[in-house]
Amino acid sequence: MAWNGTDSSYLNFINRHSLTFDSLDDTAALIFSEYQIPSQPAWVFLDQDGILETKLGGISKDALVELLANL
Repeated sequence: MAWNGTDSSYLNFINRHSLTFDSLDDTAALIFSEYQIPSQPAWVFLDQDGILETKLGGISKDALVELLANL
């Protein structure tokens, strides 16, 4: 997860939703810019050939498993 809000809102969001995955501060919007992410949620997948695929919006568990299997 990348975030571009205040530190306290960032930590409150993580705690409120009991997130356990890695998160980073993207106040400078470097991640959003680099991967052309207009909003969250967003997913960026990088395959073994270095090809990026971006998915905007939520992804079901089954769809995520399929996307990961095809990398």
